[in-house]
Amino acid sequence: MERTTTDTKRHGRRAFLGLAAVTGVSALAGCSGTGGTVSAARRPPTVPEEQLKSGGWEQVDDVTQDPAFEQDLGPVTMTAATRTRLYEDTELRAEIADKTLGQAATQFATFFATRVTFDPDLTSLPAGAGQKELLDQVESQSRTQFRNRLKEAGLKPVEQVGTGTFDVASGTSARLTEYEASYSFEGFSVNVGTEDITIEGGEISVAGHLAAWIADNSVLVAGGAYPAENFARSVTKNPSDAIELSVDIDLGLTPKAYRKELFGLMRQVE
Repeated sequence: MERTTTDTKRHGRRAFLGLAAVTGVSALAGCSGTGGTVSAARRPPTVPEEQLKSGGWEQVDDVTQDPAFEQDLGPVTMTAATRTRLYEDTELRAEIADKTLGQAATQFATFFATRVTFDPDLTSLPAGAGQKELLDQVESQSRTQFRNRLKEAGLKPVEQVGTGTFDVASGTSARLTEYEASYSFEGFSVNVGTEDITIEGGEISVAGHLAAWIADNSVLVAGGAYPAENFARSVTKNPSDAIELSVDIDLGLTPKAYRKELFGLMRQVE
């Protein structure tokens, strides 16, 4: 169950962030590739594989950063490493590209899951001391990266519009941050008989969500973005008094379904 302390000001739409959009949170320190030595403890987050497969999602990247950052906690210095799995709904990308004659050919549905592991592990902290500080650090860096990647994907302005909690499958209450932005795309022309009818471009709202929580000896971060409103438009042209030509475009986007699917995937990350 999710509870938001600040409601979104309007429906945000899922990020067309390209891979970058979601990869934003993939590398907490800004790295976009694999680096360092990956130890056996740097295991990937567990994601609902069957649900992803049946939903048309494809894994597009697997990013490791080791080390990602260090945090001094009194006499102990914790070194963090991250492992991120990135997914895209490639079927939706192809469908929208086809409907817009290739003008909107980018990622439209994205999902990521990151596990942050520590050396020494969290059990080395007496009575859980310092865990909140580590979660704060991970969440702060994740938020920054997520916002930056949304901007790099051409979304603007990117605004944090809500914070709250999000209950994951294990029963843990995760911290939830919500964003909204706008994606602008160019118009295109459709030929009807001997006439060209121009479909003007516009802005579509985008929603992004990021959740962070402590799970056993790790910190987990999960989230993604999706279109939060449909795009539909009708254009009529009268080449003569006797002729009326019209073109209707409807991308058939279903924001409520996208949101439900994303939150369902996030909830099952372990």
